[in-house]
Amino acid sequence: KMFVQNEEDAAVVKEAGFKNVEVLTQNTVFEGVELIKTKGEHGRGEILKRTGLVCGVVFKHKNEKTLYVAGDTVWYSAVEEEINTHKPEIIVVNGGDNQFLEGGSLVMGKEDIYQVFKAAPHATIVSVHMEAVNHWTLSREELKGFINEKDMASRVFIPDDGEVYTFK
Repeated sequence: KMFVQNEEDAAVVKEAGFKNVEVLTQNTVFEGVELIKTKGEHGRGEILKRTGLVCGVVFKHKNEKTLYVAGDTVWYSAVEEEINTHKPEIIVVNGGDNQFLEGGSLVMGKEDIYQVFKAAPHATIVSVHMEAVNHWTLSREELKGFINEKDMASRVFIPDDGEVYTFK
């Protein structure tokens, strides 16, 4: 099963040979797990005309913590709305402050992550998508320093490549 964000992406994926493709909705359920498509913006301002559509996903199951994978988005009001609506206990953000040569941030940077931290005072935050693509501008080391400076270390994690977390 492959989930995609819209019909346009479904057509592209099916054309590539995949057969079991489903478009995410507000009410998708897969093997007992509710998957809820969330809003996202892959940048701010003019760059949005070039970056395309993005979404995140909230995963809910009665026996698990609620997980919000924000996806390729920056902090903006809809991310705060998703946090307020779904009250996730774990939030995964793409936090490498990736940028092109012009146009600003495409995903969250340290100030965006700080906004998530403040908006979700009971959530654990995991910052990923760092130092993995050639247009990252925020290193793990710099984010760790910022997290310590803002006293966020008890709830914000930055995994090393291959590192695994378990939240009970």
